[in-house]
Amino acid sequence: MRLYPINFRHLDSDEAFKKYDIISVDARPARQDQRRESWKPIMDRIQKERHLDGWRSRQPLLDPAVEDSMCRLNRDAQERADGQSLALVRPKEVRGLKVTPHPGWTADEQRKIEAYASQPDLFSGRSRSPLQAPRFKAAYHYRCHDRGCNGHKQHVIDWELVALQRRLVGYSDAAPQDALEAKFLGEMCAADRDVAFYVGNQAKRVHVFSVLGVYWPKR
Repeated sequence: MRLYPINFRHLDSDEAFKKYDIISVDARPARQDQRRESWKPIMDRIQKERHLDGWRSRQPLLDPAVEDSMCRLNRDAQERADGQSLALVRPKEVRGLKVTPHPGWTADEQRKIEAYASQPDLFSGRSRSPLQAPRFKAAYHYRCHDRGCNGHKQHVIDWELVALQRRLVGYSDAAPQDALEAKFLGEMCAADRDVAFYVGNQAKRVHVFSVLGVYWPKR
């Protein structure tokens, strides 16, 4: 399930939650989004239930959802209007992580950011600051287990990619690049990790999938 939009930066402390927290929240289908997994949270109440601490507590919930074919997801998204738009995919081979300078927001992205920042926050009274583009973007190159797979290149939009860069403000370009490669390739995709990618597609371009996060328990 995709819960959107949630403005993490402006959640109150008792509403804020982190990765692998279990939460309770009211939601309804996102009518302007054809993707069946997309739901709109009703932000009047978010309640944290508990945190799944460590891979052992997460694996019973996530391992049954892992699948092997990114190619199948691509085919379904192009052939069916209600094709699966979220998945957890185990790669057969991670060929690399390409880190390149971020070109800045596209015109469409910039319009959305400006429109969001111009709206007053009626609940908190706080002004909304525009989201700044990170210094670098990254993309995984990998092959899935589909017999005819020619490889996939998917950009990483995991918030941790941005957070890691923010911790290295003031360093030269080489330091953030090395840190991203060390974390997202060297550590997360190490040989002793049973890595899988959380992937999701775009509402306007359903054939374009991105890596939303990395699942990397030990083998």
